[in-house]
Amino acid sequence: MTIQTGAHDSVRDFPYFVTKPPVKHAQRTSIQHWQLRDLLACPSSKSEIIFVNQNNVCLYNTEKQAVSHLLKDLSFTPTTISADSNFIIAGGQRGQLAIRNMVSNWSSHTAVGNSINNSTCISRHLGGTRLLVCNNDETIKVLDLPTLSPIVTLRFKTAINYASVSPDGRYMCATGDTSDVYLYEISPTSGYRKISTLTAMNDAGFSCSWNSLSNKFAVACQDGVVCVWDVRDTRKLAMIPSSQPSHIKGACRNVKFSQGGSVDLMVFSEHVSYFSIVDARTFNKTQSIRICRQGADVHISGLAFSPKSSALFVGTESYINEYLIDVENRRSFSRGDIL
Repeated sequence: MTIQTGAHDSVRDFPYFVTKPPVKHAQRTSIQHWQLRDLLACPSSKSEIIFVNQNNVCLYNTEKQAVSHLLKDLSFTPTTISADSNFIIAGGQRGQLAIRNMVSNWSSHTAVGNSINNSTCISRHLGGTRLLVCNNDETIKVLDLPTLSPIVTLRFKTAINYASVSPDGRYMCATGDTSDVYLYEISPTSGYRKISTLTAMNDAGFSCSWNSLSNKFAVACQDGVVCVWDVRDTRKLAMIPSSQPSHIKGACRNVKFSQGGSVDLMVFSEHVSYFSIVDARTFNKTQSIRICRQGADVHISGLAFSPKSSALFVGTESYINEYLIDVENRRSFSRGDIL
C-alpha cells in the first residue's frame, strides 16, 4: 500500500486518516458496467460486508470468515446494490429489481422498465421507507417499501445515474449524464420540489452523497473532480481533484460521507487504483491511497464506511480491503481546525 498526501494539503503536521496497512479479505466483487461502481455496502455491522459476486449478492462475516447469500442465482448481474438494516436491493441492466427484507425474509423480483438501473437508494422520508431507482430512461422512480407501490416518477432530460436523500429526509440531490446537478426539497405538502439546478464540472456525474448533518452534499464527476456544496448556497464549497490526471483512470466513480462516529470524513474512488479520504470539516486535507503496486491497475467496485465509521471497505475484483480509521485522532481537534 502506498500512502501519499494530497497536493492541496496545507497542514504539514496533519496526521493521516489511515495509518496501518489494510486487512485483505479474499472475496471477489463483480463489476457489471464499467462506469457504475456502487457494489459494496456495510449497513449494520462492522463485521458484515455486502457485495456483488457474479449474479449473487453476498454477505461476508469478517470475524467468522464466512460467506452467505442474500440474493442467490439472480437472472442478472447487478449494476447496483443498496442496503440498510432491513432491506437489500439489487438493480439490473434491463430494469430488473430484486428486493429482500432481511428481517422477515420476504423477497420480491420485479422490473421498472427495460433500461438499465444505474443506482438505487433506500431512504426514510415522508412517513415511510422509500426506494429511489435511477434509470437510463431519464427518470427517478420513487417506490414505497415493501409494497413497491409507485409514489411518483421524476422526469429529466438526461439519464440519471445517482440520487441521494439527506439523512433528515428533507432534501434530495441527483446527478446524471450531463454536468447538471439537481437539488430537490422534500416535504409532505409539495412532495419532491426542484429548488435548484447546479453545474458540477464539464462531464457526467456518477455518484452523490450527503453528510450526516444534511447540510452538505458531494457529487463525483467523470472528469476527475468531486464537487461539494452547502445546501444553502449555489456556489461550490470545494472542488477536490483525483490523484490521476487521466480522464479515464482518474474519473471519480463513487463518493460517500461517513455517517457515524463523529469522524467527519468523505471518501471517493477513482476508476482504477486510487481512493482518497477527505477531511469533511474543512475539505482542505486529503489522503490519497493506492491499493495496488505501481505499474498495475486495479478496478474499484465500491466503497463503504462501517456504521460507526471506524473502518472503510474498498472493493476490487480480487479482494476487499478493510482500512481502520484513526477515530481517536478525528475526535480530537488540533488548533486551527474549523467545525
